[in-house]
Amino acid sequence: MNRKHLCVAIAAFLCATLQARTQTTQQYKGPIIDAHAHLRLGEADGLTPTQPIGTDALRTLDTTAGVAKSALIVIARQGQPEKTRQQNDAVLAAAAASPNHFYPVVSVHPADKQTALSELDRVAKLGAKEVKLHPNTQNFDVSDPDVGTVVERCGELNLVVLFDSYKPWDASEMGKFLLLAVQHPKTKIVLAHMGFSYFREAVSFELIRRLGMADNVWFDISAIAATYAGSPVQPELVWTMRKVGTNHILFGSDWPVYTPDEAIKAVRSLGLTADEQKQIFHDNAAQLLGLEALKP
Repeated sequence: MNRKHLCVAIAAFLCATLQARTQTTQQYKGPIIDAHAHLRLGEADGLTPTQPIGTDALRTLDTTAGVAKSALIVIARQGQPEKTRQQNDAVLAAAAASPNHFYPVVSVHPADKQTALSELDRVAKLGAKEVKLHPNTQNFDVSDPDVGTVVERCGELNLVVLFDSYKPWDASEMGKFLLLAVQHPKTKIVLAHMGFSYFREAVSFELIRRLGMADNVWFDISAIAATYAGSPVQPELVWTMRKVGTNHILFGSDWPVYTPDEAIKAVRSLGLTADEQKQIFHDNAAQLLGLEALKP
């Protein structure tokens, strides 16, 4: 290679490097959908004792952080059908009062069997689009047939199912989710926290998609992004997100565990391109849940 060719090669390399750095440092500036935030309805519920009751505090945090639309999640308890109905009605009402900002995520308990199925029928008619199931808080095993029955009914009603996907004492849970997705292909499933410390197992969903299955699964990166941002594990997390497909990733804060601002800053620090951020912060949730998010 002569000197002229060498100079051209060096210039091309420097240009490509600069372009790559520019792509990773550019930030998405459009509307943000927080697909994972919890609503506290009274003194007896909430993720933490200090979580404010109602929506006012979350709305203020959203406005400060730039969140245009936010989920309002509740979690049902076993054997409490009246309370389940009341909290579902409350979250539906809260979202109806602020439809441009909030959307409801209702809940049932799989062990309530027919009562749970009837409640799903009811909330679907009232406009619910997503159902929260939590193997830890609700104390059920993902492989329980009652869970499959609820998931199947959600698919029939066009309800997306949002699962918490981290159970430290069940190392096989991600595999159970994979089987659940294959068994109920018409149901759209979101695995919150992307398995957390088991996030490497998410690549199995990408592999199975190549075989024509499990294309009904998305992941939200609530909690996990804020936990691993800036850590030695960050590059592997980002690699996994890209392997799974950033078109299958949703943003979430997991409020009140993290504030929307903390969660957004964590995702922005991962080194994703502006286009990838656009998918994660807005487009994927908007398409999956049929949401419209306007700039705050």
